[in-house]
Amino acid sequence: LATGEAPSRLDVDLLGRFAVAVDGTAIAADRWPSLRATHLVQMLSLQPRRCMSRDLAIDALWPQLNPEAGAANLRKALHHARQALGRHDGIMLRAGELALWPERPVRVDTDTFEANAAAALRLRDPAECADAANQYGGDLLPGARYEAWTEPVRERLHALYLDLLRVCGQWERLAEHEPTDEPAHRALMQRELEAGNRAAALRWYSHLREALQQSLGVTPDARTEAVYERCVAGLQAMGPAFVGRAQV
Repeated sequence: LATGEAPSRLDVDLLGRFAVAVDGTAIAADRWPSLRATHLVQMLSLQPRRCMSRDLAIDALWPQLNPEAGAANLRKALHHARQALGRHDGIMLRAGELALWPERPVRVDTDTFEANAAAALRLRDPAECADAANQYGGDLLPGARYEAWTEPVRERLHALYLDLLRVCGQWERLAEHEPTDEPAHRALMQRELEAGNRAAALRWYSHLREALQQSLGVTPDARTEAVYERCVAGLQAMGPAFVGRAQV
């Protein structure tokens, strides 16, 4: 940096989308010359201190190539990523280690979400958990869903999000994101039953039963069946209650 030049800030969003901004100015999608350039920035953004071994990066991005071909592809991706970031030192390679935006401020939304989620879950405070859940912009990098290096982080963040929804009792959101979550569906059934909405309760039961059958090959447990029996009590066998099981 030139003397007196303010440090450039890098903002990276990875939840539900991929977006990068430098000093508040977004980098347009057409500024990224190649897909692997975006993957390189995304992968480095997920690393502790935004650093990782050059060899590990090659193995992650080009597992099918020999080391020489992988190194050549890394050089090309590095060049393209630096072009998009607008700085030759946007990604540095020193002593076999890659570093994204070294020695300058970086904000990544996954870090913010994970820190706030962990703090809220420690407190087990429903309001704090609801606030943290609202920071979850969607699953990690939906455009890179089949990249193996995204899977562990995606699963960890998604599990945190579901835990937040459980603590704050946002059962509908939980059922939407986790169709096989039985306690969530049971809570929704009980809520509708207590409100006198048997048909709605039976719809939640039907959704759960179908999801369990298709995904896991199992049926609802005894506690859920007990709520179901309360829903159908007094109804005729061929009434709305029967429809709840007819599709299974």
